[in-house]
Amino acid sequence: MLRRRGAVRVVVASTIAKPSASKDRPAHRFGLIEHALAPWAETCGSARRADVEQLVRDLALVINAESLLALIDLCGLAPDEAVASLVTTARHMTAAAVAAVPGGPDAG
Repeated sequence: MLRRRGAVRVVVASTIAKPSASKDRPAHRFGLIEHALAPWAETCGSARRADVEQLVRDLALVINAESLLALIDLCGLAPDEAVASLVTTARHMTAAAVAAVPGGPDAG
């Protein structure tokens, strides 16, 4: 994303200017997040599916171009610092979600 920052900004800007076009934006992150969470999600069972879906949505807010650009543009972070910040946020969110599921792998 960082190497194609200019093109990404154009895509983001176009969906802001024309919200109806937002459905045409790539949403690869959802599949990647679901794949990464699959081993944990399987241990949660269907009764906790809503918790898994919520974590996917939460992480999708962190793992996206807008979040990265906001940290670079608005917070003045260098690209590597912005990525590290998002990684930290994603780890905290995931740890909290995993710990909140009774009987999950970290329930101890």
